[in-house]
Amino acid sequence: MFERTRPRFRSALTAAAVIALLVLSTGSAAAATPAPGGDATFSQNGKGADASSGGCVSNGDGTSTCSDVGISAFVGKMSDSVSGVIHDNQVCVWMDRYTAIDATGALVGDPVSEAGCKADLPNGTIVFGSKLTAVTLATTTISIQQMVCVDKGTCVPGSSRDVTVAGTWTGVGPISYSKYRSVSDDGTCRYDEAGKGYLRQASFSGTVGDLSLSLDYASITDGKSTYRSRCSEV
Repeated sequence: MFERTRPRFRSALTAAAVIALLVLSTGSAAAATPAPGGDATFSQNGKGADASSGGCVSNGDGTSTCSDVGISAFVGKMSDSVSGVIHDNQVCVWMDRYTAIDATGALVGDPVSEAGCKADLPNGTIVFGSKLTAVTLATTTISIQQMVCVDKGTCVPGSSRDVTVAGTWTGVGPISYSKYRSVSDDGTCRYDEAGKGYLRQASFSGTVGDLSLSLDYASITDGKSTYRSRCSEV
């Protein structure tokens, strides 16, 4: 069976921030980047939890269908330069899937991504335990937008649908401190990410839509992060 190279998931401190910024900038969390000239800044300060997983299943005809799924929850202060609105909490979901030829890894058809966020949920929807011990996300309905991508930079909006999500994170192992900064430039836009805070690995059990999940990677964090894009017209 074709073994894909899994994408490196963003730091747990910024996963929700990046998705939310793209929602605000483009109207879809699955869009690749903010448009040229659409400078934006997103910052968050508080507690977060994320979980993600990916894998491939053989179709028995020389191809395999691969998928990624992820969920994140945040409680604290979130602000952005696009809307100017401050949010107290947020839940995000993203799902990607594609089919590839086992022998070569070449794509069959177009990859499809779905993603969405919901902010300012009622008190008690997301509950963090002390010292990154656990997180509980009560059943919540989120609207996710489909994007069909013919390549990494060209995506077309598709249909949207509502999914229910719920889950529990349980901290495992020691708490560590992390600090980082990342800068990239694609010739049109410059992207800066920075963050610092405490992180604890976790186990996760929950649901996204009709999927019952025990995801490969999960963590609980407490810290600050900032994501900035600076674009110039070409």
